[in-house]
Amino acid sequence: MSNILDREIKRAKSIKLIASCSFVLSAMFLLPACSEQSSGVNSDSASSNSQDQSTFDRAAIDIGDLTQGGAAITKITTPEGYKRGDKLVTYEGPGWESDKVGYRVYLDGRNAIDIFGKKTETLVLSGVGRGEDYHSMADWGMDILKVGNSLGAGGFGIFKNQKVQQIGPAKNYSAAIVKDSDKEAVLNVTHIQSENCGGDVQALYTIRAGSHLTHVDLMGPCKLPLATGLVIHPNTTPLSSTAGEGWRYKARFGPQSLVPDNLGMAIFYRSSDVKEVGQDNDDDYIVFESPLSAEYYLGAAWAQDPSGINSLASFKAWLEKTRIKLNASAP
Repeated sequence: MSNILDREIKRAKSIKLIASCSFVLSAMFLLPACSEQSSGVNSDSASSNSQDQSTFDRAAIDIGDLTQGGAAITKITTPEGYKRGDKLVTYEGPGWESDKVGYRVYLDGRNAIDIFGKKTETLVLSGVGRGEDYHSMADWGMDILKVGNSLGAGGFGIFKNQKVQQIGPAKNYSAAIVKDSDKEAVLNVTHIQSENCGGDVQALYTIRAGSHLTHVDLMGPCKLPLATGLVIHPNTTPLSSTAGEGWRYKARFGPQSLVPDNLGMAIFYRSSDVKEVGQDNDDDYIVFESPLSAEYYLGAAWAQDPSGINSLASFKAWLEKTRIKLNASAP
């Protein structure tokens, strides 16, 4: 827990929080509780909603317990023998969202990240997966990504036999809300006794109001290299930043949503943290140098979301703007 706490403190400093902070116990971890939030690098546009943004909830975590009819809960640990397809958590795992986009992670050995495309800035996930088909278009949007055997939109896995693979089975999986305020939401997911890693692996997923980005803080150790990746769909354009120090990106854009229509997906990573960048049959991948930890951002922009990032040109502009902001915020 101390390692996670140290990293959260350093991250808070790096984005220049402009408030005095005290520490509170929230779910499983001590985190800074601040009276104000900086817009930071994890906020890429302002909400157009006319409500007072100081009180308007624009970030949230959702964990729905299907054994309780989809009731919202703050944490869950899978029972012994739990497997893919068991009806335990709404939409197969926890979800998180901002007013721009939503994500979910499969709470099993896949550990891939899926995308909820949103046509509204209203928070919606607390009503998703409770009986309706979220793969069909609704007023709010829908699940828009086919993951298959890949890591989806930036899930983490392992690098083995010269390709990235989903992380695989663990003894148990847990998910817990660490923070859920109007402006920031933080989710912890732990793979307890991961077979491929040889121990516990956990990740903090952080999303902020007004942002398409999710910050991923991944903690091992793992006996195999840790990796992340983006699913490869036909007729999409691969994109990457030019070589250089600091933050870079790997991305894809094109008709890769389930609608189908345009969807852009990206991973932002530090060049100094990465051992290898490549491509296999399923993923554009990034392999991290350290088996102990990794830090990166994932992001997605859908043609029908409120941001207007709906063309290759506008997605490229967003990628560059985000990369510049990340590098400007580096300590």
